[in-house]
Amino acid sequence: MFKLGLRSVLAHRLRFVLCTLAVTLGVAFAGGAMVFTDTLSHALKKNFAVSTADITVTPSSPIETGTDRPATFQSEVADRVAAVPGVASAIPQLMVSDVEILGPDGKKIENYGLTSFGAAWPRDAATAPFKLVDGTPPFGGSQLALDESTASRAGYGIGDQVRIVTPTQALSATLTGTTTPAVAGAAAGAPLVSFDGATAQRLLLGKAGWTSITVALKPGSDADTVSKAISTTIGDSVKVRTAKQVSADGQHDLDTTFGGFSTVLVLFACLALFVGTFLIVNTFAMVVAQRSRELAMLRAIGASRGQVTSSIVVESAVIGFLGSTLGLLIGIGVAVAIRFTYETLDLRIPTASLQVTPTTIIACYIIGIGVTVAAAAPAARRAGKLPPIAAMRDDVTVAERSLLVRILIGAFVLLMAVLLYAIGLNAGGLPGVVLIVLGAGTAVIGIVMLSPLLSRYVVRGLMYPFGRKAPVTLGRRNAERNPRRTSATASALMISVSLICGLMVIAASAKASINQNIADALGTSQILITTDGTPAFSTQVGDRTEKVTGVRSVHRVRTETGKVGKTNVQVTGVSDGTLDGPITTTFDSGSAAALGSGQALLPRNLATTLGVTVGKTFELATAAGTHKLTVGGILGPNRQLNAVIVSLPTYQTIGGTTSDNLLYVEVADGNQVGQVRADILGNLATDYPSMQVRDQQAYAAAAREPVNGVLAAVGFLLVLAVLIALLGIVNTLGLGVVERTREIGLLRAVGMDAPQLSRMLRVESIAITMFGSLLGLALGVGVAAAIQSAMVDNGLNVRDIPVLQLVAAVAAAMLFGVLAAVWPSRRAARLNVLRAIASE
Repeated sequence: MFKLGLRSVLAHRLRFVLCTLAVTLGVAFAGGAMVFTDTLSHALKKNFAVSTADITVTPSSPIETGTDRPATFQSEVADRVAAVPGVASAIPQLMVSDVEILGPDGKKIENYGLTSFGAAWPRDAATAPFKLVDGTPPFGGSQLALDESTASRAGYGIGDQVRIVTPTQALSATLTGTTTPAVAGAAAGAPLVSFDGATAQRLLLGKAGWTSITVALKPGSDADTVSKAISTTIGDSVKVRTAKQVSADGQHDLDTTFGGFSTVLVLFACLALFVGTFLIVNTFAMVVAQRSRELAMLRAIGASRGQVTSSIVVESAVIGFLGSTLGLLIGIGVAVAIRFTYETLDLRIPTASLQVTPTTIIACYIIGIGVTVAAAAPAARRAGKLPPIAAMRDDVTVAERSLLVRILIGAFVLLMAVLLYAIGLNAGGLPGVVLIVLGAGTAVIGIVMLSPLLSRYVVRGLMYPFGRKAPVTLGRRNAERNPRRTSATASALMISVSLICGLMVIAASAKASINQNIADALGTSQILITTDGTPAFSTQVGDRTEKVTGVRSVHRVRTETGKVGKTNVQVTGVSDGTLDGPITTTFDSGSAAALGSGQALLPRNLATTLGVTVGKTFELATAAGTHKLTVGGILGPNRQLNAVIVSLPTYQTIGGTTSDNLLYVEVADGNQVGQVRADILGNLATDYPSMQVRDQQAYAAAAREPVNGVLAAVGFLLVLAVLIALLGIVNTLGLGVVERTREIGLLRAVGMDAPQLSRMLRVESIAITMFGSLLGLALGVGVAAAIQSAMVDNGLNVRDIPVLQLVAAVAAAMLFGVLAAVWPSRRAARLNVLRAIASE
């Protein structure tokens, strides 16, 4: 039976190629994602496996802090660590992000997504995270060093003036030396600028402090014993880890990060394979129907049911194996191309050999072969049930089950979907969205099961406007003839179209909500200043802006991360008067005056989550410690203030930074906003080229950009599923031509010409495409509208149905449906009439 299955694959190359292509595309997506993330993760893990210190001491913080705003401690902690028995040296280190390196042209150096780091020059070469390559170490505020890769890409040489933007100020300093990139940790391989210790603290932190202590042990000392002694000496204010623990923690973080990224890509790959399943199901169903007499003949000459079934399974397994192999090879090729691109850009991504792990290989083959065999299993079972006597008949067909059971199950599943949908709408928020998405997945299954019943009547209605000429009538009846086949082909397209249409509605609603929320939130502030570089920027930007002619006032906003209980929150500090005009606010209770007495304001949704009201106290954890605050007011929904809001003096008290994140600028009466904006931009452009000075309309447009980016990225990924769905239509029509060879010959014999035959197949393709597209349109728009309703109080408060875009999407699907019929039509037109009539 293995040889028979293999010969069948080779004898029917068309269906073999189409099925293999569907499997290949899905597996290539999954394989490429896993290989690339494994390779990059492995390369970065090498950085954490390398530690220049025997023990690393870092500040302990109630919350997880990033490299842009790390917790710090003072030099006396390093002195106390150095006094612990077994410690040879304890050197304080400073390494933070939030640094911009400008090129000779005054523009920020392109880092292709990598973060630039700033560091203090290490005092001990033995535990230094980077080494001097050429020149001399920097000293004083007028000198700095760059890593050699960044200096080379920017065209800087020793002695050149280099412009830097730090969280505290912009400056120009002399390049005195080049270094290696950091060899370990989050900064490994990233662009690096370094200063002497005192200068680094002033420029990078704006205060005295260090981010870590690297400890070297005396010979014979045990790292675990010394680390426990340090913990006992210093207490809970620090976190003490051996080199082995630092490596394990870093690798765990990488596994979490890359695991999530890889999972997202693999989910899209599974979606593509799921859509491809319909193609494979249809193919094998049609193949078994066409080979009914052949399979019955096998039974007549002694083949058992199991042997006939196994021959079909072998055929599907061969297709799955070859598709998986090709997909894996293509995926590896994509991963190699991405790595080559990074190397071409001269980015110091830590290198590692290509990681094609056994897990990836096994997963690709399990996915590809498993999906293919599972999709072919129903047809294989039906083939095994053919009776031997069927070989004696000319009109042998494979018996199909009644649709009654399928329809009843589909109706029940669809009812469950409606219930989940209703419960999700009632729940609202993120839990409601989860229930609605589960309901959408359940609805897809229900619609797929009910679609054979729907297809016959819906296709007839959709084709009615096309008239009743012979090619149209025959094309419509061909689509109606086998409702299972039509529904399976249309279902693949339905899933793809529903995702695309749903994404369009959510994206349009998100952009409309952003416009509305910004329009409602922005009051008298005609200009807003942010940065496209680091998250925070120097207070000098606001100081300079205040001096520009035509500026009436500048209001500062600063943010950092905090935590209330187990809930992560943003903490926002605002200057006096920010809520009295520049930002429009509405209060459910309390008032903005509470800020002056050190109290906090909370948005309604956060207050509900935390279960607090005006007058209640709560504990806020920040990088500086835990602080008790009193609720002074509850705000209505406000996009600009979705955080715990305090005054700037209170913000400083709880350990907030002195860097600004956003400036609201009010223009004095009698001045043109455009002219004042241009003057501000001209004042900042030289030293702060990444600053963005926008009016309200431009600020709203910038806020919409992330939505457009997500829409483009996800839409690109969904194109793969659409492509496979269209292959399904080509496959169905192509095999239909083979199945109806004699019928086509008779039609040609009684007078149907080639153009009419082509029109008949186009009508059949259009019928399938319209059926799938309209089902997808209804499902996608319905689910997206429900998600928007559930998220009304979470920022998605405006529903926008982009009618023209949706119509264009359906029209594009129909156009592709017409194109899908081109090749089958040509094949049918080239059939020899006499041979077609004589075929069995």
